[in-house]
Amino acid sequence: MRFMVHDIVQATGGAVVAGPGAQGPVPVMTGVSTDTRTLRPGDLFIPLSGPSVDGHAFIADAFAKGAAASLAARPVPVPEGATVILVESPLRALGQIAAAYRRTLPVDVVGVTGSVGKTTTTGMCAAILATHFRVVRTRDDWNAEVGVPLTLLALRPEDQVAVVEMAMRGLGQIAELVAIARPRIGVVTTIGESHLELLESIENVARAKGELIDGLPPDGVAVLNDDDPRVRALSARSRARAVTYGLHETADVWGGDIAFAASGMRFMLRFQGTAMAVTLPAWGRHNVRNALAAAAVALVMGLDLTDVASGLDRFEVPKMRLQTVHAGDVLILNDAYNASPASLAAALDVLKEVSRNRRRVVVLGEVKELGAASDRMHHDMGTEAAGVADVLVAVGGPDAGYLTEGALRVKRRGQVHHVPGIAQATALLKQLLQPGDVVLVKGSRAMEMERIVTAICGSRGSRPEARSV
Repeated sequence: MRFMVHDIVQATGGAVVAGPGAQGPVPVMTGVSTDTRTLRPGDLFIPLSGPSVDGHAFIADAFAKGAAASLAARPVPVPEGATVILVESPLRALGQIAAAYRRTLPVDVVGVTGSVGKTTTTGMCAAILATHFRVVRTRDDWNAEVGVPLTLLALRPEDQVAVVEMAMRGLGQIAELVAIARPRIGVVTTIGESHLELLESIENVARAKGELIDGLPPDGVAVLNDDDPRVRALSARSRARAVTYGLHETADVWGGDIAFAASGMRFMLRFQGTAMAVTLPAWGRHNVRNALAAAAVALVMGLDLTDVASGLDRFEVPKMRLQTVHAGDVLILNDAYNASPASLAAALDVLKEVSRNRRRVVVLGEVKELGAASDRMHHDMGTEAAGVADVLVAVGGPDAGYLTEGALRVKRRGQVHHVPGIAQATALLKQLLQPGDVVLVKGSRAMEMERIVTAICGSRGSRPEARSV
């Protein structure tokens, strides 16, 4: 990217403040930074504020490290010769700058959203499209109002496709991301019971996820999960044509003959009367469905089934999404990145297939953002998990208590354990685990359940080196 000061002013409506004695050439910004630890000379510094840190405190440091200019939401001391642009909100300005830059690029943008499967589907899309295009995708944790603009601002004129994951915490947020990124293709993976703490109902979740489809242009394509009725119904909201994917022949792009294998999932990919055998280096029928979403995007963009199979073969599972970790003679399924009722069901399905005749241990942390239904949903998840597990360890506070109550509907007291935190869970597992066990570790991001994986590995003399399968 390359911005002059007047470009930033035009994009944001800001006002320029120059330091005493400012002379010389007008600053040219060749990048954007929100963190002085990684700032490069020539960057525009954007001082974002969080619960405990105010980026305005680092503006002087940014200039000392070579920032070309800085935004600010209030008057700040301006170093000698420096340029500060006053804006109403640096966060909003970040989106405005990204939107302005996006308009200068011929790049094709694919937007991906859904209650579960966003990151994995984004990665699969990028893996397939990279067989023919120069592709950029959002980092695994760059999927909201900061990450999406930063992804776009990192694009270069030679990049051909950007695959952008779009997350939200409330109504209107995906619409804002769509206005910035201007996707031509939009993918919705699932609509489920997540973010209910803020959205209150699954109908509002559908409304929020549908904002991606609402914003597609008339010549765009909505790629929709045919197996999810709420997602399928979004086609009625779109000006774009719809292409469906799923595990049944009613979908435009569909997969059949699905089988688990040591190397991952095998299935037949079918589209318009043609078929291709695919091996996916990731476990789970849910991941087959994610692969079908990515395949649909690729086929819409002119690739063929051979390209899809080749791209999926190179796919690498994102961190802490059902990654396998060998801790000595114990196999761990590290699914600690996040949790929802739907993703738990998918993980339990994988556990059943992978464990075969081995003992199953499920270590399940609390699931956040479930709102008023949290106690009931934790109770149900506990029952579901205990129906698969030989041993269940619930980790956390009151909601983990509901997991335990639900589990005790189908298991004896000695097979179900409730501990308040990570330290107690790891101490208990050192006593419980037996050679040959298969352990599923899962919970919401706030629970940091991956620390349990690290502790198990340490206690069994191994390192937590994760692999896809």
